[in-house]
Amino acid sequence: MNYTQQNPKYKLDSLPIALNDDYEGKVSAKVDFYELKDAKTAVVYVHGYMDYFFQRHLADFFIDKGISFYALELRKYGSSIQTHQHENFCKDIREYYEELTFVLKKAKSKDHKNIILHGHSTGGLIATHYLLHSQDKKLVSAAILNSPFFAFNASDTAKRLLTMVAPIGSVFPFLKFTKLPALYTESLHKDYKGRWDFNLVYKPIPSFESYFGWIRAILHAQEDIYIGTIEKLPTLILHSERSYFKKSWSEEMQQTDAVLNVKDIVHFGEMIYQDLTMVSVKDAVHDIVLSSDDVIDRYFSEISSWLDDHF
Repeated sequence: MNYTQQNPKYKLDSLPIALNDDYEGKVSAKVDFYELKDAKTAVVYVHGYMDYFFQRHLADFFIDKGISFYALELRKYGSSIQTHQHENFCKDIREYYEELTFVLKKAKSKDHKNIILHGHSTGGLIATHYLLHSQDKKLVSAAILNSPFFAFNASDTAKRLLTMVAPIGSVFPFLKFTKLPALYTESLHKDYKGRWDFNLVYKPIPSFESYFGWIRAILHAQEDIYIGTIEKLPTLILHSERSYFKKSWSEEMQQTDAVLNVKDIVHFGEMIYQDLTMVSVKDAVHDIVLSSDDVIDRYFSEISSWLDDHF
């Protein structure tokens, strides 16, 4: 199947989520969803950093399996960005609990017996933090994580330096830190070196600014999850077989994780999740569902097998 050419099978409904004001003023989020009548299981998907939900073939996959699908658009991401806000920013990862709980409760209200929390990259970090620390974590029956952001892809020296400078974010949260390298996003988009069509306003090249306040929030979130364990939650973590560490373009970027170190994913995933299935996907990119068609097929096959075993 050519996933880039496939028109979505299902039309998703969209619902804005009104949230409590924060330190920048008015805040909102959004959920795109497809609710199947009499479905026993629902998936709630959380996107990554510098991202939004456009992977419609992922929704089609779950819906075809008789599973309701909810894609959360976090505050300050995608179409939820407002002009007075710093894009993709948070001071504390717990800020996202409000919209995530809203969507989980919406899914629960439709009598779904099982709710699977599905997070990609930073969405995987948010999901893990929620499952460890939210008072509403019992809404979740299982988790699927696609290349979760358990650690910055940096040397030990660079990580120590990040830890040293991160406190600046508590005093100057909007002090600019850096923009992400553009190579990974360029490797995906059809107008550059990739094959996917997505909104370059929401997922731009070059990226939005990253800020010291965000760096501090992510480091604190990662430290929080390192001291916890999740014992009785069936969890599937999928990641690329290998990472790409070079700073220059290569076609290898389209067969590897060019964002995170897969060794960190395995190490911290096994440390945190006790009921865990860990799957290495050959030739996968960071967002596995944006890999080549045969890799996506394998990705869906691994998820299908895991679902069959647990649901």
